[in-house]
Amino acid sequence: MRILSSIACTMALLPLLETTVQANATEANQEEHILVRKAELLQQQQWKSQAKYLNTLIAQQEEPISDNSWSDSSSDNYQEVQNTLLELQGISQYNFVPNRGSPSLTIANPSGFGSDRGFFTGLGYQPNTRYGAGDDENADDGILGFGLGFGSAKKAVGVEIGYTMASFGGSRDFGSGGFNAKIHRRFPGNWAVAAGWNGFLTIGGDTDFDDSLYLTTTKIFATRKSLNSAFSRMAVTVGVGNGQFRTEEAIENDDGGINVFSSLAFRIARPLSGVVEWTGQDLGVAASVSPFRRIPITFTAGLRDLAGAGDEPRFVFGLGAGF
Repeated sequence: MRILSSIACTMALLPLLETTVQANATEANQEEHILVRKAELLQQQQWKSQAKYLNTLIAQQEEPISDNSWSDSSSDNYQEVQNTLLELQGISQYNFVPNRGSPSLTIANPSGFGSDRGFFTGLGYQPNTRYGAGDDENADDGILGFGLGFGSAKKAVGVEIGYTMASFGGSRDFGSGGFNAKIHRRFPGNWAVAAGWNGFLTIGGDTDFDDSLYLTTTKIFATRKSLNSAFSRMAVTVGVGNGQFRTEEAIENDDGGINVFSSLAFRIARPLSGVVEWTGQDLGVAASVSPFRRIPITFTAGLRDLAGAGDEPRFVFGLGAGF
């Protein structure tokens, strides 16, 4: 049985669709409340000359010191301070507060974090699909995905609904794809749990991720205080699933069952992470970077099938964005 690109390309893309919206800061600390109060007093007394000083304090803070999450997105109270400063200084909010992305937590595996607001999209490409090496007709392929996030993962649950176009015609019919759903819950301490159903409805030819159910959890550890420090965060993801998450042998033999997958990510630098993971079928390594502070785009490039699955190691590339 020929294992087509969704085993490789689809799994490589799905986490990228939520990369830029996952793991936001979850709680503000007492210092932020003090800064908010100071900003209110400055506004009431119209001490505009002090706004610059307050802004310097916030800049020195570098980020909301909550529970040191993977993302450097601001918390609600931190944003309140920023918005007060905008009123004091007469600066447009859209030019002052950037919308930042963050490097990926995984390569192919779904993480416990997800999108609970806004639109997300992603694009993936691989020069050789699994078992496509040396086959000029079916060697490379791409994938396109997009979706919406709803709810609140912090207060209740977040929900993702998306569609993945599994092929551009390189390994299957052009446009073949499926709809995916994910619910996720975020807990204090930078811990999140998610359950998903990939390919609950498919269009066109076989996608290789039909009816794939999974349960996954991700925990982020702060190894150093500031995101500006090298190796400041470590993220561990562990999950179980059926369908596309089964072993290579089980897929080839059309056997059922579930399998375990896991990922380990290191925040090498503020915009860069390194990832090592086991998908249940093969070993992969990758680097993920979110280079633009004001544009929420993440690029991920890696090697898959390093442990012997398929016919040779494969290069995979993807980009994701969330708004």
